[in-house]
Amino acid sequence: MRLAVAIAAVVGGLCWIVAAWVGVLFWVGAVLLTVAVLAAGAALVSRTATWLRAVVAVCFLALVASVLGVLRDNVDHAVLLVAAGLVAVAVGAPAVVRTRRAEGEAGGSRRPERGQRAQRGPRAPGAHAA
Repeated sequence: MRLAVAIAAVVGGLCWIVAAWVGVLFWVGAVLLTVAVLAAGAALVSRTATWLRAVVAVCFLALVASVLGVLRDNVDHAVLLVAAGLVAVAVGAPAVVRTRRAEGEAGGSRRPERGQRAQRGPRAPGAHAA
């Protein structure tokens, strides 16, 4: 899920950068960036409180939208699209790399298939529960 959100941030940011010249991509980028911002807001809260994650995600989206609204009044529209797109790419690209690297490292430690026991490595000296 994290990889999909990071990719949504990168693609949405690239859409907004290009939308400065091709207006059609504005809405595609807006949808992708909305998904990324909602996921980022939900990630700020512990997974145990689902209702709180939803509230924080919506409030975080409202905060980002209000900041963009204030900037839209003071900055040229094309400059704002490019700047916001660059920020989204700058935040999303390292997340894509980190997530892919973490998935590559965890590739060898998968869960056992149903009906099979987990492989256990050698235990440290003095370890209990053999």
